[in-house]
Amino acid sequence: MPGYTRPPLTFHASFRPWLLTGVSISANQEDETDMETFQMEIDKETKKCMFRTNEGNYWTLVSHGGIQSTATEVGANTMFDVEWLGSRVALRASNGKYICTKKNGQLAAVSDTVGEDEQLVLKLINRPILILRGEDGFVCHHKGSNTLDASRSVYDIFTLHFSHGAYHIKGTSGKFWYVSSSGLVCSDGETPEDFFLELLEHGRVAIRGKNGKYLRGDKGGNLKGDGETADASSLWEY
Repeated sequence: MPGYTRPPLTFHASFRPWLLTGVSISANQEDETDMETFQMEIDKETKKCMFRTNEGNYWTLVSHGGIQSTATEVGANTMFDVEWLGSRVALRASNGKYICTKKNGQLAAVSDTVGEDEQLVLKLINRPILILRGEDGFVCHHKGSNTLDASRSVYDIFTLHFSHGAYHIKGTSGKFWYVSSSGLVCSDGETPEDFFLELLEHGRVAIRGKNGKYLRGDKGGNLKGDGETADASSLWEY
């Protein structure tokens, strides 16, 4: 919903949720519970992200690259850069190192490069519906067509389905979004197509198609899946 800026989410390392054990954060829990649910906050100035637990504490970098959930205030060590890698993300701490999963399940910011152990799955939770508003208006079905408008004064409610780090988007007709060969986003797909959500700014999301391009509103008011960069035309209030 437009204006909602603190999406609750979970992270999975090697498809395992992260669990808070005491004050350290580890990836040794098979089932999602409230303990693995975090709020993601995006700093308006730096675009860096903070992750807050249900208890209200922030993740923070501590000595030797450890990650703990002990910070009560935002500071340099509670801010992380998120690198969006399609169905995965990587997190870089204030020491310039990437967070990885150690053999004992503990998380530590000790990696110089991104490999399998540094690739994490981010899952938005409690977010079954999607309403998008861009710089020219809301996203809505185009009357008499299978395409989508991006400049309407009224909105349609779409449904999000999580799938291994990607999302499938379904319209009110029960059909799925897909990007056509001409670059138009269509809403009458019989089979789901992967889209990837990138939470890039405070209250705004960018959406990539499986072609690697961003969904954007063009000058004619059409929703297209051909954006090369995440700019004003491809950032959406949600």
